[in-house]
Amino acid sequence: MSTAWALMIVYAVATAWLAWRGGRDAGSVEGFAVGTGHMNPWVVGITLGASLASSATFVLYPGFVYADGLGALIGFSLPLVAGLATGLVLFTPRFQEIGKKVKALTVPHWLGERYRDDGLRRLFAGLQVLNVAYLVLIVVGCAYVMQPALGIPYGAAVLGIVAFVFAYTAFGGATAHALTNTLQGTLMLGVALLVFLSGAHLWPEAWSGLVDQGWTAPGSKLFSTPGEVWLVPFLIGIALTTQPHLLAKALYVDRGRPLRTVVGVGMGTYTIFALMLSAGAYARVVLPAGIPQDQVVGQYLQVAVPWEPLAAVISVVILAASMSTLDGLLVAIAASIGNDLLPGRGSVWLNRMLLLGLAVATVAISWQPPKLVLILGQLGVYGLVAASVGPLIAGLLHKGTLRSGPAWAGSLLALGIHFGLALTVVDNPGLSALAGMAVGIPVSLLAMRPSQSKAHQEAA
Repeated sequence: MSTAWALMIVYAVATAWLAWRGGRDAGSVEGFAVGTGHMNPWVVGITLGASLASSATFVLYPGFVYADGLGALIGFSLPLVAGLATGLVLFTPRFQEIGKKVKALTVPHWLGERYRDDGLRRLFAGLQVLNVAYLVLIVVGCAYVMQPALGIPYGAAVLGIVAFVFAYTAFGGATAHALTNTLQGTLMLGVALLVFLSGAHLWPEAWSGLVDQGWTAPGSKLFSTPGEVWLVPFLIGIALTTQPHLLAKALYVDRGRPLRTVVGVGMGTYTIFALMLSAGAYARVVLPAGIPQDQVVGQYLQVAVPWEPLAAVISVVILAASMSTLDGLLVAIAASIGNDLLPGRGSVWLNRMLLLGLAVATVAISWQPPKLVLILGQLGVYGLVAASVGPLIAGLLHKGTLRSGPAWAGSLLALGIHFGLALTVVDNPGLSALAGMAVGIPVSLLAMRPSQSKAHQEAA
């Protein structure tokens, strides 16, 4: 048995045990969605950092650095980290305050309670389907690493990842997600540092090549202008914190210091994870041109880490990085669709059946992935973000009653503009999403009006 297989078995057994332990808190709809609501903030903080990273940071972003150079290295680090931190600091305290009062389990649940509109709650629960694109992104990135590491066909890698992660998530819910992510996130910290150090001797040559290419990458889908390098990632980072699997972490812990610890630990760990971008810079030195972007990390590791046991450790941890976001997304999607699309009918078993359906859909789409799977993932996630950020901001800013009509209009306008532009004339999904938000947010803010209901004031 190879080292990679042995490590993968050990990792799978440890994860399964943590899922079993977490399953004790998943016997109810509330336990499945948010666990006890009083989790250890360090555990949730590492979980948040791991959920922010996924296979995008560990597999796909370095491929863009390899192809697009300095623009990608900057765009996926400084402005993105600053945007994520800004969004978490701005949104999580107020979201938690309201969410604890109305006993919200999900972001759609929160919005439905805030606007007193079950239709709006169902709308955002239905829009969770857009996250299937991000599930595909994670599974494909994970499979590209598993394929050479374990010596198995791509299709077998996809099936194995989906079967394993969907199964332990269905059993353990939010607590299993937090416990397994603590293990995964801790391993990811070590590997991010190890990969960064693996090519430290290459850094002067890599940096020189990056600078020579320039601060932007003409022809790039994401980084062809200075605005796409600096401004778009910052604004998208702020908006991304409204994703259900991220914002809902505020409901896992108590108010005050625990929440601040979650945000601080989460952003600290994610900043270290961003060191994985260095793999793309090093790959520009040691690998030939023309390698498919999504496969750069796997090929770089084969060259940079010739000692098989160490390469196996890194590969298995990158798989853990992918799984860490996958299980968080699954909890959020299943809880939203099961509890919010059909409020009053939700159950743990319904959530688990929904996960089975999501597994089939994810495998079907992942079987023959697009050339740049990150673009597909961004298209779906940014659509959900564009639709939800306006109503969410209005709900956070205003303490009185809210009209649901403008929230509906703002969401649908933002969604329509995003997909209309992204599927026709705009290559960068971030630009199309920001265009949608530029219209949708002002319209959604019209939902605010002077308080007329004591009950609404109490809920706020």
